Amino acid sequence: MNLKKLFIVFSMFVLVFPLVSAGVGISWNKETSLVPENTKTCLTYKVYNPWPDDSYVEIELSEELLPIVSYVESETKFVPKNTPSSEAIPVEFCFKTPRIYEQDCLLFDKLICKQDCLEDMQIYSGEVIVLESNDYKSSGGSGGSATAISVSAPLKVKVQCVAHKRNYSLIYIVVVLIAGILLAINLLNKKRKKNKK
Repeated sequence: MNLKKLFIVFSMFVLVFPLVSAGVGISWNKETSLVPENTKTCLTYKVYNPWPDDSYVEIELSEELLPIVSYVESETKFVPKNTPSSEAIPVEFCFKTPRIYEQDCLLFDKLICKQDCLEDMQIYSGEVIVLESNDYKSSGGSGGSATAISVSAPLKVKVQCVAHKRNYSLIYIVVVLIAGILLAINLLNKKRKKNKK
């Protein structure tokens, strides 16, 4: 019975392995990133390709991390065949965190705001996923294989609340504008009175 199972596993390995002629590996030096809210952050990972065919790869974030990013930028990188982990190629990707923590605003929930940061820090755990780029394969690029390969690295994002006092500069600008308009109207009225005389 055990011999049958072993034979089946061996047969599947022999059938699948020849289809995988390109792929990607990933290396990283940290698993946690502290990111202030409403800030763009860039991280760098390294990828390598020990297989005998070239690959094009790009980076994505897992679903668990998508709620805390307003956008993700990732370059598509060419990874030559037979690239060992010791010569891994850096790939950068950037993402921006939206506003997560509650602000106390005087106008329209957006203007003249202050932030006290009394809430607990929000922490999100997920994965950075490196996968072969289908765009390059479908457009006739030389990289890629019949079997799409992806690898991932764990990433924990700590979103930092940035405390700030209420900024009254908008009110000052409005007051100055109103004063300027009133002054201009007053000068025009005086000029008209002089002209009438």
